[in-house]
Amino acid sequence: MRCFIVVKGRSDAERWDWVLAGPELRAAGSLGARGTEDAIIAAIGAAYDSLEPLAPVQVVVALPSNSRFWMLTDEIASAYPGVAVVPFVDEDADIRAEAVEALAVHRAGPLPPLVVATDGSAHRGFIGWGWLAGDGQHGFGRQVPNARIRDPQSLVVLAELQAIAEAVRALPRRTLTIRTDSRVALAQIESWLRGEVSMPKGYETAHRADLAGLTRMHDDLCRESERLSFEWVRGHVGEALNEGADSLAKLARRFAEGTWGLTAEEIPRRARAIADTFAVPVASGSASAG
Repeated sequence: MRCFIVVKGRSDAERWDWVLAGPELRAAGSLGARGTEDAIIAAIGAAYDSLEPLAPVQVVVALPSNSRFWMLTDEIASAYPGVAVVPFVDEDADIRAEAVEALAVHRAGPLPPLVVATDGSAHRGFIGWGWLAGDGQHGFGRQVPNARIRDPQSLVVLAELQAIAEAVRALPRRTLTIRTDSRVALAQIESWLRGEVSMPKGYETAHRADLAGLTRMHDDLCRESERLSFEWVRGHVGEALNEGADSLAKLARRFAEGTWGLTAEEIPRRARAIADTFAVPVASGSASAG
């Protein structure tokens, strides 16, 4: 396995932040060092507990060929069995980009938790979904589903799940409290998080190719579950974020239907107005799906 290491000095020039990133690894920290080369070696040592189970590992380093660092490769290999330091090549561009992004996140510190309301809307085969965060970030979308549907009511569940999944994708690295008024969608997610792979009632599970979207929702929500909590809220009782998410979902669905005569250019402005109206600071909370 190849992973990339990146280091960056702080303003005091005596402390360094570092990140080691690869397909099966993400480690980060801060340490004292006298320069770039020393910081890289110290970071490998700090990350060795994570590297050792993955050995053999190649740690990619982007330093000039004349750097004194390359005189120490044998010593590094001896000090950290199973680890070899190797120079950067063009094929390492993706893991370098991943490491650089991770370092920026590490240096910025954790983002504050965020409360997000989600909702879905369905009518005559058209669906719309929307989500609205307490800080005003929002999203919406529409589609005619490809899945084979026995029960038209399942469209509503699909829209609700789509809204939740899209919010999670749009807000990476945030601890999210997701509020929805759909007990059915929450029960479905709860079953997924227990390890079940069942799909919502009404879907032809024999036609797996038609369920690619739902399968991706399942995979995304299970992968991100540690940063997610869910709350059920009663719909249409004036809860601001829920009302905003409902309005966004209906806006998207009616645009799909063509019932409002709105142009594609007008929809984002309408959505922004909805977000500005309903987004309010919301205290973070958590509850089990149910």
